[in-house]
Amino acid sequence: MTRVAPAELPDDLPVHNNLVRATYRNPEMHRGFASLAGRVHSASHLPARTRELVVLAVVGQLGAGYQWQQHERAARHAGVSDDEIEALRVGDVDGFGDAERTAVRLASAVDRCSVDDALWASAAQHYSEVELSDLVLLAGFYGLAARYTLALDLDLERDP
Repeated sequence: MTRVAPAELPDDLPVHNNLVRATYRNPEMHRGFASLAGRVHSASHLPARTRELVVLAVVGQLGAGYQWQQHERAARHAGVSDDEIEALRVGDVDGFGDAERTAVRLASAVDRCSVDDALWASAAQHYSEVELSDLVLLAGFYGLAARYTLALDLDLERDP
């Protein structure tokens, strides 16, 4: 059960889900959160598939069911297979190609605050500095979003 009462949302908001109902308890904070949530996707130089692998890696590592529910669907839309989704669920990245495996490992390390020079150098073989920055921001944002939904015990969407 969600720990905060859902906010009434204005009709002009583009998304009406449980996360928005929670963040909108403080509309000013919601605007910043929503802006960054959009930008880590829309302004990213990473392919959609890579972004969704990173998101699922971070939220799966944290056991964040709400974020997993939202991004499992998005991952499929970005071309991630059911087998790959299940592999991410259990933390098995061996079946991914070098670049994607490295992206997932880097994202997981970002969330654990354990990025070392060797991992960074490995990631830099596959991604530009801009892409690496985008990946770190994405992983960091979804660490925040996952922790927010976990702390509030946010209810899953009824009709995802």
